[in-house]
Amino acid sequence: MSASRFPVPGDPDGTDLLMFWNLYETGIERLRGDDERWKAQCALIAALRPRVLLTTEGWGWHREDRALFEDAKTAFGMDGELFTARTGCHQAVFWEPDVERVAVERPTPQPAHGHGHGLVTLRLPGWSTPLRFLVTHLDPYSPTVRRIEAEQLRHHADPALPPLVIGLDANSVPPGDPEPDVTRAARHRRDDLLLPGGRLADRTPLATLLGHPDDPLLVDAGAHLGDRSPTYGEFLPGEAERRIDLFLLSASLVPSLVAYHAPDPRPKPRDGRPLASDHRPVTVRLRRR
Repeated sequence: MSASRFPVPGDPDGTDLLMFWNLYETGIERLRGDDERWKAQCALIAALRPRVLLTTEGWGWHREDRALFEDAKTAFGMDGELFTARTGCHQAVFWEPDVERVAVERPTPQPAHGHGHGLVTLRLPGWSTPLRFLVTHLDPYSPTVRRIEAEQLRHHADPALPPLVIGLDANSVPPGDPEPDVTRAARHRRDDLLLPGGRLADRTPLATLLGHPDDPLLVDAGAHLGDRSPTYGEFLPGEAERRIDLFLLSASLVPSLVAYHAPDPRPKPRDGRPLASDHRPVTVRLRRR
């Protein structure tokens, strides 16, 4: 009997939940002794129970022998890999203990990569193939840098390799999403969101990663399932609401995609506790194959 026929951990319907989340300034707050937002994040992650979790903005996670990162692994009950960024905006991939780590790729930092990226190949129980998980966070200020980052990242989408799952803060919007109201942003920050010399939102990085719709390189999970609701900008003043937190999947994984959600990061009941992040997390559910 193949491994996929045996009962495996995870959800009983034969699916696995994957999650990406920008953790905001929680690491900075924890270094100051404030754990309130961190507790809210741990509670939401525990409620969702992702099999694989990709995170960005792990501020301070490299300090004191990676104490905050090791604490995160303990709090989540997951193994993980930390990918440090020269900017301090560290990223990580976590996975449940029964998942097998196959390989880790730590790219050499490039001048054009603000926060960089990391890639882990994992074998999840019940799957017939390993999956590659890439976490990245594109430049928040420069459309030019984001384009360079995307042009280099797209080389990971080689269909000859195991299927790819990218969780990212793109700091730009995907093709087909509504035009964001950039007038909500401070005047000196509006050009961060726009194509150079224009008044339209920067969509080039994600268009580069997705490829042409008739011959896709990757597939935008939220758009594929009809959910283009904003993931950022609704909770704090001075930001345009837009969908910048995404899961991009190899086309071969699309038949396995059964759900996408962007959960509310505000604690319930809303009793004055801080919101867990200024970004909504995004989740996808994939059927094992």
